[in-house]
Amino acid sequence: MKVVSNTPRVAVVGGGWAGCAAALTLAEAGVAVTLYEAGRTLGGRARAVELDGLLLDNGQHILLGAYEQTLQLIDRLRPAAASDGLWRLPLTLEQPPDFRLACPRLPAPLNLLAGLLGAHGLGWGDKLAAARWARAQLNDAASPDHLSVSQLTRNQPDKLNRLLWHPLCVSALNTPPEIASAQVFRDVIRAAFGGRSNHSDLLLPRRDLTALFPAPAAARLVELGGETRLASRVATLDATADVVALGTRDGSAAYSHVILAVAPQHLPALAAQVPALEAVARTVANYDYQPIATGYVQYDDRFRLPRPLLALAGGPAQFVFDRGQSHGQTGLLAFVASAAANLPADWLEQAETQLQRVVQPGAARWRKRIVEKQATYACTPGMRRPATRTAHPRIFLAGDYTAGPYPATLESATRSGVQSARALLEQL
Repeated sequence: MKVVSNTPRVAVVGGGWAGCAAALTLAEAGVAVTLYEAGRTLGGRARAVELDGLLLDNGQHILLGAYEQTLQLIDRLRPAAASDGLWRLPLTLEQPPDFRLACPRLPAPLNLLAGLLGAHGLGWGDKLAAARWARAQLNDAASPDHLSVSQLTRNQPDKLNRLLWHPLCVSALNTPPEIASAQVFRDVIRAAFGGRSNHSDLLLPRRDLTALFPAPAAARLVELGGETRLASRVATLDATADVVALGTRDGSAAYSHVILAVAPQHLPALAAQVPALEAVARTVANYDYQPIATGYVQYDDRFRLPRPLLALAGGPAQFVFDRGQSHGQTGLLAFVASAAANLPADWLEQAETQLQRVVQPGAARWRKRIVEKQATYACTPGMRRPATRTAHPRIFLAGDYTAGPYPATLESATRSGVQSARALLEQL
């Protein structure tokens, strides 16, 4: 293996949000970076897809106002003359006609408490129980790491769990409450309601997910002298004390350092090739995964939902998004089924029936389904998540599965990307 020069030359393997954040951080620090992506589109598990000439996403994503790393990166890459790619809305969870929670603009956590006390569809007993429970989660110092969300909420009224806590768990962790980590769920609640009042805001993308961050990050990387290689899957990883070599179908290249930013299901095959990474490979190989299904349905262009986002009850889908309001794709709705194991073949038709209990959109013009079978890892109690630093001094990890307070979110991805890049820079 050829030893590289004293000038740092870094490869980032994986062009998802974590890899793009890592590559951008390094390039802005003056480091020569090559970004490898196996697919033809940047973004990983949050990317643009084209269906019949229409630009969509492989899934719908909501950001919280607390996701400061992601928001900073997006804002930093936004041209001064460009419109914002995110639509900021005060937290409102609406499941018509049964439930509505709207948090007013008050200092946290008063915004949550006021929202709970004013919630439509809850009796006063339920409201007080929810407010007390939420306050306890914000203030309790004890760690519930061994508990599931179902166990954490076992003393809450069934109606609260059905309408609020358990749907929030599924949407935030993409893991059923029976097996979802209570500690991570509490961390999400604290992030949203334990800081500034706008941390609980919902931010909806207004452009496709690749255009929102990965594509501008890659453009900036190239502008700074870096390189992006699409459709370039890294199949081999060989490391000595001084150099790391990557192998693709086009050959091999040597680097001073490497950040592995592939999805966790793809990490073991690479990490197992380096003895120092065998422990990480074994840990991640034991992860379980949860699917997410997205169904796009085109209705008449004049149809729109009463809100850009509605919760759904009594069926396979938890939410429906109005892409006309957010993306200008009039009449197009996106139904989302998280933790979507064992979905029936007609799940999208069932989701439409869920919607028809609320509104009458008319006949569908067309339907498209996208199922990400390994969309996220199952976020379970006591789950072992590796650090961004590895036992090999020249290899780092980045991804939403690495150690951190959040589940598999865009914020976890971008945080880990920035952290791994900064850890690498400390060695230079």
